[in-house]
Amino acid sequence: MCRSCLPLLLVALTCACAELNADQATLNSLGVILPADAAPPDRQTLRLMSGEPRTLDATLDNYGTGASQYIFERLTLLDEEDQLIPGAADRWVASTDARSWTFYLRPGALWSDGRPVTAHDFEWTYKLLLSPAQANVYAFLFYEIKGARDFNQGQNMDANTVGVHAVDDYTLVIEAEQPCPYLPFLTSFISASPIPRWQFEKYGRKWTQSGNCVSNFTFKLDEWSPGRRQVFTADPNYSGGYKAKLEKVIVQFMTAGSVGVFPYENNEIDMVAVSPADIARVRSDPDLSKQLYTWPHQSTGYLMYQTQIPPFDNVKVRQAIAHAIDRETLSTVVMQGLAKPAYGMLPISFPGHAGDRFRSLQAYDPPFARRLLAEAGYPDGAGFPSTDLWINGTDPTTRRITQAIQGMLKLNLNIDIEVRPKDSASYISALYKHQIPFALSGFQSDYPDPHNLLSMVWHSQPVGYGRHDWQNEAFDRLLEQADTEVDPDRRYDLYGEAEKILVSEAAGVFLYHGVKAELRKPWIKGVPITSSGHQPFWTNYITHTRIYISNDVERD
Repeated sequence: MCRSCLPLLLVALTCACAELNADQATLNSLGVILPADAAPPDRQTLRLMSGEPRTLDATLDNYGTGASQYIFERLTLLDEEDQLIPGAADRWVASTDARSWTFYLRPGALWSDGRPVTAHDFEWTYKLLLSPAQANVYAFLFYEIKGARDFNQGQNMDANTVGVHAVDDYTLVIEAEQPCPYLPFLTSFISASPIPRWQFEKYGRKWTQSGNCVSNFTFKLDEWSPGRRQVFTADPNYSGGYKAKLEKVIVQFMTAGSVGVFPYENNEIDMVAVSPADIARVRSDPDLSKQLYTWPHQSTGYLMYQTQIPPFDNVKVRQAIAHAIDRETLSTVVMQGLAKPAYGMLPISFPGHAGDRFRSLQAYDPPFARRLLAEAGYPDGAGFPSTDLWINGTDPTTRRITQAIQGMLKLNLNIDIEVRPKDSASYISALYKHQIPFALSGFQSDYPDPHNLLSMVWHSQPVGYGRHDWQNEAFDRLLEQADTEVDPDRRYDLYGEAEKILVSEAAGVFLYHGVKAELRKPWIKGVPITSSGHQPFWTNYITHTRIYISNDVERD
């Protein structure tokens, strides 16, 4: 064979192999090429278990909508590294002063019923979630938008004054009250999921039920059997960059409280969160321990007070309690290592985290705690009123944490605390009415910026629009400066100054930062490992679009 013919032969062989590989590749119903080790499409079903949500409409409740993140694509999304990535908008730009942001939607996007997804859908959604009629207690998350606070709090009833406007079908402008460098993070919130107006206006709050629900992401609701399960299937109308490998996700509902890991052991589900109550047994089991994954969670558990009335209006009482709690014991013994001690609001490795800078302000120091309580007028606990410590629900881990705190406060301060479980609706209602005397609370980050965990949670708000009654003008002023500061280093410095006031005043007693644990069947593949080595909880971001079932599945 002549040398000049050899390149042509190699090209021909390469093309032939490519055609052969293409013919051999397995495509799912969305046209996604499945990995070589994937099970066939008809076996690409993921089985989960959770409590039954009251709705899939996140404009009603930011955290109680179950699997709504599977079916609604926001303007922006967060990846597994907590970095902003395109969602329904494929790009966005800011004005020079960061007050106005323009989002350009992906052309050709469709709702699951075949209608085009437009900027008008998002404008209507944002104004809906801010409407007082929705009564969404998390609407304050969007108060940075121009006119949002006044509209949501009923001081201005004209929705057109809210700074969200569709310029045309594919261009949306969001205006902020002040420079807002983090505004694209706000658009990644689950409560910023677009709502199909025509379904909402036809069915009201029943628009997310079976047969009524219309969505715009890689899955759509196929079935909702109350008390039993939800089924989500791949949506052939989705044309974005996050097409799922899975064909179906089945979420079985728990009919009672926590069921632990038994459904997982019985091979009824493929993934399950592991609580401190089960972690020791899981770690000691030769099979389960190999299927266990843990990673830091960007969350903070803390004690909160009603600071406007005795005894918690006295800062020394609050500080005494802060110094009377052994966080190491809570984290390592009570929570079995599924927590890290906290001495401030911002979690470890979170942007702006101050490390051990605030440790001394709330460090475990019983003698100092007793001295502070005596200075507050309650020597050795004498005269301290019997106080209820509220908890949200009846979760066994929460109960153990509060019982440990109850014991520490009795041992170190000689004060009597009664743990009072409350149903979620009562707890949340009283929280925003500032009617909880003393409680275990917590917050998990929605996006990686101190504004989320400091300004949104702790900046003073009127009754009905914020969690806490604690007020400090210097703290609020520092947050307001930080929120509008464009220079990142200066922003973090300002947030640090504010957090120091929060911790030193013991507005909250910061206890622990979360650690997540999860069991996953060996056939669950595609869960990414981040740059820091963590394998994140897959429902938090877009990992559900990466997961697939391998061909070594051993289901019943």
